[in-house]
Order: sequence, then structure tokens, then C-alpha cells
Amino acid sequence: MTGPPREPTDVVAITAWSPLRNRRFSVLWSVWVAGNVCTWMSDVAAAWLMTTLTESKAQVALVQTATALPAFLLALPGGALADLLDRRRWFLFTLLWTVATTTALAFAAVTGVLTTPLLLALVFASGVGAALRWPAFSALVPEVVSRPQLPQAMALHGLAVHGGRVAGPLIAGVFLAIWGGASVFFFGALLSLASALAIWRWRYDAPLRRRRVPLTRAIRAGLRFAWRSHRLRAAIVRIWVLFMTVTALMALLPSLARAYGIGNATVYTTLLACIGAGAMTVVMVLPRVRARMGSHWVVTTGPFVLGAAMAGVALASRAWSAAPMLFVAGAAWLAVGNSLNTGAQLALPDRLRARGMAIFFMAAMGGGAFGAAVFGALADHVGVRPALMALAVMTFGLGWWMRDRWAIAFEDREQR
Repeated sequence: MTGPPREPTDVVAITAWSPLRNRRFSVLWSVWVAGNVCTWMSDVAAAWLMTTLTESKAQVALVQTATALPAFLLALPGGALADLLDRRRWFLFTLLWTVATTTALAFAAVTGVLTTPLLLALVFASGVGAALRWPAFSALVPEVVSRPQLPQAMALHGLAVHGGRVAGPLIAGVFLAIWGGASVFFFGALLSLASALAIWRWRYDAPLRRRRVPLTRAIRAGLRFAWRSHRLRAAIVRIWVLFMTVTALMALLPSLARAYGIGNATVYTTLLACIGAGAMTVVMVLPRVRARMGSHWVVTTGPFVLGAAMAGVALASRAWSAAPMLFVAGAAWLAVGNSLNTGAQLALPDRLRARGMAIFFMAAMGGGAFGAAVFGALADHVGVRPALMALAVMTFGLGWWMRDRWAIAFEDREQR
């Protein structure tokens, strides 16, 4: 079996960027960056287009639900297939799927046939690609980097996700202002096609797999392991709560931007980019924070920081005063999410890695879909700011409740 490379960097201090010295990982990571930029460009364009089709805050928030729901429904079968099939080829298929669905969105937008149900349906179809791609990527990373570098490789994974959250909205904002929503989708399709070509040419020595088993049996094995592993189960509960709160925040941002009285997409895309900027910034210092304070401290303290930031957003009367609060929210999100992601990775054997990470991803996206739908509906009844304040209070309360009940025994805590 081909294992992860053992490189000289493993025996020296691991920096924020050291995994990128591994060319196989750097190519994979670059494609992941491009894929996330495409995803966030499309999500921003879809959410903003929805505000032009309806005044309902609940329906605008449903764009986030339509994006997240495919992962909740399909990530586990996709993870099982990634464990059973050649992971590179499966990853390539998901990129080609995104090319097709993003192109369909572009043509629907340019021909003027978009309606609220059609937009939600196409966003859901586009989300299928991301749902199937995430567990395949998560399973590929430990095959191309060594175990000591895995935590920082996963931090770079988070940087790619949140970097896409910065670059995607900013690029989408330019395209929306100059050429309209269809141009965003066309550019996203081209970016996905370029990513697919890079993975098609990527050098990947697939490890030998055990004999193939029926898909249903593979799914049951993944669920059984997740249920029996306390460490993985705790990470799943915590990631569900984290994404429920953060996705609800993002789902309310388009309506909040409208509430500031500025009717263009620039305010919305800038506010969304602030979340990503906070996440990108914290990646640079996260290795030192974990080394000094431990992952357990990050996971238990992060929800309180996130709740305080959400309260600040709710109280902000202008976009410029909400921006730093969103920056802090993005930093807390990345710090907690990355620590949970790494904990889940290290709790899984390779033969179950894609399935286990798929269950982890399902929990994240299921929480996100739930949070967006519930707080979007709440905003329709009480307004955007009261809904944000309720979200902040709930984030504080759940953070306190999980503090001892769902503790995770991180390796760095065991070594302290």
C-alpha cells in the first residue's frame, strides 16, 4: 500500500505553509482553493439574485439551506464511494458535475427564466457536487501528507475554504456590478473546468483497497464506527452546532445588507468577505495558539467568542461597524472548525476515512441547513437584528452546555 510521504520537514518545526512543500499536496490544495472560490461566487450570486426575485427573508435564507442540504443527504453515500473507488477519479467526477450545474445556472440567468423554485433547485443541484467532493478531498489529504503535518494541512484546507469566502464574494461583487449574475456562473464553470483538467493530470498512486463490498454494507460500517467512537461522536455534535450558528449568520447577511439601505451587492459581498478574512488571518497564528493553549481550549472557548461577535453584528447600526465583528466571527469559526476537523481525521482509520469524514460533513451541513431555515423564518417574524441577537444568545448557551458534556480528548492535550 502506498502511504503518506515521510519528508524531512517532519522532524523540524512545522510552519503554517510547510505542507505546501509537498508538490502532490500543493496541486490538490490549489484545486481545492479554486473549487471553493467557485462555490462561494455561485452562492453569493444566487443569494443576491434571490433578493431581486422575492422580498421574503425566509426564501432568501433558503438559498443557504439549498446549498447545505445536499451534503446532509448525499455526503455519506459519496464518502462510501470514495472509500470503495479510486479517489482521484471520484474527485474528478465531482468537479465535472459542478461544471455542468454551474453552466445550467448561467444559461438560466442569461435567458431570464429564473424563478424562485428554479433557482433553489439549481442551487441544490450545484450543492450535490460539493457534497460529493468534500469527503473525497478529506480522504485524499492524509494519503499525500505525513501524520505530523496533517493538522496544518487541514488548517490550510480551512484557509482554502475561507479564502474562497473572501475571494469568491469579492470577485462575484465585481461581476454582479458590471455584467450581472449570469457572468458569475459562467466564470465559475470555467474555473471548475480548469480544476478538473488539473486533477486529470495529477499524479496519484492509489493505495490498494480491500475487496469491494456492497454500498449499503459500506455505509452501515461507517455509521457503526461513528456511533461507537466517542471522539468522533463528540466532534460530530460540536460541528453540527457550529455550522448551525454560523450558517444562520451568513443566511441573514443579504437581508442585513438590504437593511443598511444600500441596494447594491457591494455591501453584502464585503460583509461576507470579512468573515473569510478573519478565518484566513487566524490560520497564520493557529499552530502557535494550539501549541500554547491546546486544541481543547480552542474548541471550548471559540463558541463564546463567536456568540459575542454575533451580538456585536446584531447591535451594529452601520455596515462599517458590523465588519470587524464579522472578522472576529470568521476567526472563531476557522479556529474551532479546524480543530474539530483534525480531531475527526485522527480518530478514523484509513479504510473508513472518507465515510467518517462524510458523516462529519453531513453533520456540519445538516446543522447549516437547519440554522438557515429556522433563523430565516424567525427574521421574517421579528426582524433581522432581533433574529441575530437570538442567534448570539443561543450560541452562548450551546457553548456552555457542550463544554463538559461533549469533551474531546485531543492528542495535544494528552501530551501537555
